[in-house]
Amino acid sequence: MKRKLFLIAVFCLSALMITGCSDRGDGTPSETSIVQTEKTDTTQEEAVPFNETVGVWSYGDELVFHSSNGKRYFLTEDNAGSVQSTDGKNYSIQECDHRLYQIMNLDNGKMTVSEGRYFESALNSKDYPDGYKKLVVTYEKSDLFAVDALEKAVGGEIISDETSADTQTETFSETETSATETESFAPETESVAETETSVTETEASSDDNADTENAEYASIYKKIEDFLETDNYKQKDPGNRSLEIFNYLHNLADSNIEESSITNDVAKNEVSFKCYEKYTIIINNTDGTITVNTES
Repeated sequence: MKRKLFLIAVFCLSALMITGCSDRGDGTPSETSIVQTEKTDTTQEEAVPFNETVGVWSYGDELVFHSSNGKRYFLTEDNAGSVQSTDGKNYSIQECDHRLYQIMNLDNGKMTVSEGRYFESALNSKDYPDGYKKLVVTYEKSDLFAVDALEKAVGGEIISDETSADTQTETFSETETSATETESFAPETESVAETETSVTETEASSDDNADTENAEYASIYKKIEDFLETDNYKQKDPGNRSLEIFNYLHNLADSNIEESSITNDVAKNEVSFKCYEKYTIIINNTDGTITVNTES
């Protein structure tokens, strides 16, 4: 009986000690809990606030609008779209399905974010069971759109015809001015030798393009070729170019690309991958060339 009473007393004492560790007896969290909360708050404060990034951002051929309502939207070229860009093209708006984890940096017109992007090929995998891969992406600020017009569009308001007309008039004036300036600086004469050389190069280029356009991998090749012409790629050094094209290929999520084969050779500044089971495409990011090798 004494042994049982002793065990009960020990149990009660242990319970009191545990309670004493979790708070100070008056419901106030212990010192340890306060430190942990302060660390969490500090981490959140280090991220760039969303409201500082309101505007349109580009990554490759993607355009993403950060609205003052705290949401992100894709802008897609669409003849039936309700929003018009400064170059006179129409765009539609739909909510962006990338998961924004953190805006890591905002500097000199560039925004680096940590976000989750969905890849069907990754769905139910060990590392990405929901299909979302966590990537670090650097966007560049775009001035293709008037932000107030986009804010109206996501709020359900239609842009007035007057606004559209003004945009078209400004675009036309800029185009006309640009054309005039080009004509004034164009050379008046061109030698016969230069003309012949130009024709020869064009014909050779056309033959190469014809081969690529008819190839099985043509659509993938064209997407890469277009990406290499973007400012987001051209304005970077070879190392960062490699990183950009590496992320771009993953983001394509093309079922004909062997995702596990996408490789970034840092020493050579080359990114390579396999597609259609028999082609290896290599992008040299020092000179921006694309090479296709076929397995025999």
